[in-house]
Amino acid sequence: MASIETSAVTIGQRLGASMSRVGNALIDGLPGIVAGLVLVLVAWWLSGLVMRFVRRVLSKTSTEDHVDLLVARSARVATFIIGAIIALGVMGVQVTALVASLGLAGVTIGFALKDVLANSMAGVLLLMQRPFTIGDSIAVSGFEGVVVDIRVRDTMLRTGDGRVVFIPNASVFDSPIVNISANPVRRFEVVLTVPGGADLHAAEKAVAEAVARTPGVVKEPAVEAQTSAAGATWARITAHGWVDCATDALGGVQAAALVESRDALAAAGILTPAAREA
Repeated sequence: MASIETSAVTIGQRLGASMSRVGNALIDGLPGIVAGLVLVLVAWWLSGLVMRFVRRVLSKTSTEDHVDLLVARSARVATFIIGAIIALGVMGVQVTALVASLGLAGVTIGFALKDVLANSMAGVLLLMQRPFTIGDSIAVSGFEGVVVDIRVRDTMLRTGDGRVVFIPNASVFDSPIVNISANPVRRFEVVLTVPGGADLHAAEKAVAEAVARTPGVVKEPAVEAQTSAAGATWARITAHGWVDCATDALGGVQAAALVESRDALAAAGILTPAAREA
């Protein structure tokens, strides 16, 4: 009985000593814990400020509110994580080992999702730099069409024949982009063949005047026409005019200018009915 009582006393003393050490450790570390909690609260408040600031800046250059929100939230999370790591260091946590573990996990996840992350980051950069926007006509990665949507992962185009193409943003970002809508005034070409014995200066003048008076052709830049090639029995007249694609269709104006030019050459006696049939 006496040995049992002695053992109980010994256990109680050890338990008391352990609790005392824990209590002393808590008391000694209390300032660090309090400071760490305060830093966490400060980090949370600061991350909110960063998020609002980023959204305000992006709203001046981007038209995509959902992407602005995504970038702003990412900035908030990054700010809070940095603050939380600093707070853990103040509390006495081995931050170096924690950061190393998080870095290893991040590398593993990043390698597994590299294509998704690349497309997402490229989408954000495209919306920030804005080489094009929704409604623009562009040519990229072998496709040409109107931009229907710019999403985080891909860009959606509607081609001239009605097809919808989804192009990964990483491919769009890495490829040359032709923004056809950036300058609505575009040049078109009209080519006609006249007999070799024709008055080429008169032919050039007739074609230039015909193209210039075609509905839809703008006055500036001025229409130009010149002899681009010639053989023993023929000569080629090439004219260039400009169309404002915001108001007129390029293909329709080009076709009308070709008909107008052929009629003008015929009226001047340069292009005979037989030559027109040829």
